[in-house]
Amino acid sequence: MANNVYQYVTDRIIEELKKGNIPWRKPWKGQKAINYVTRKEYKGINTLLLLYPGEYLTFKQVQDLKGKVKKGEKSSMIVYYNWIEKNTGNKDKNGKDIIDSIPILRYYNVFHISQTEGIETKCQPYNTDKGNDTIEQAENIINNYIKRENIKLSIITGGDTACYIPSNDEIVMPNINQFEGNNEYYSTLFHESVHSTGNNNRLNRISKQKFHQFGNQDYSKEELIAEIGSSILCNQIGIEIPQTFKNSVAYIQSWLKVLKNDIKLITIASGQANKAVNYILNIKDNEKVENE
Repeated sequence: MANNVYQYVTDRIIEELKKGNIPWRKPWKGQKAINYVTRKEYKGINTLLLLYPGEYLTFKQVQDLKGKVKKGEKSSMIVYYNWIEKNTGNKDKNGKDIIDSIPILRYYNVFHISQTEGIETKCQPYNTDKGNDTIEQAENIINNYIKRENIKLSIITGGDTACYIPSNDEIVMPNINQFEGNNEYYSTLFHESVHSTGNNNRLNRISKQKFHQFGNQDYSKEELIAEIGSSILCNQIGIEIPQTFKNSVAYIQSWLKVLKNDIKLITIASGQANKAVNYILNIKDNEKVENE
């Protein structure tokens, strides 16, 4: 059953990519998808599965609020991990059974509030006119993070490489003036910052041996984590995400190939991207994420 859910999720993302849409590059800024009743934010892969920002409700929640779903509207899937305990059959040094927590992927369906009748929104209109405030926020996020983690940030004027070097714990970037705009610069810097959260002194996600082997599964997963993480950060502070080469046919085709070869990749990478963003923002994250 769990694999069927993974397959459905992957098929949904592949469907969007085939349309020329990149699900982790949202067209709106600063708005989140939340549950209407609990007011909790949907995270991880769910941010890619939900097409619109704003409030969502289960069919039961709609009924409980005396509303109704508009005729012909289709629901969206929300996924979550249900963790079960399983005895490994082994003992620890004190003779006690060793218990593993196994993640099982489950799902339920929701409707966007625009798909319902008789229910009034609780959201306030979002102000998209923030001017230079977004750049200040981006600078604060980066500066607070690299200072807290003692990461080296090297800005190379005339450089042609943006990367994170695990062995040096160093982010290397060209000068901001070399980018087409500030948005390109900060989205790239966020991307490399997400890579840096994988250091073994942080979230311990990056294998030094495999990280730079272009095209292998570890590389693809790490690139997807950085792509999604960068997009989350841009969205949160209202930076318009650059669309230039990111919408190229070659870019989309490369991800189609990767996702078709691993039905769990997009689900796991999304969860790990969310953890990376929380780490950068210094937000306590108690959610378990399957790490394969």
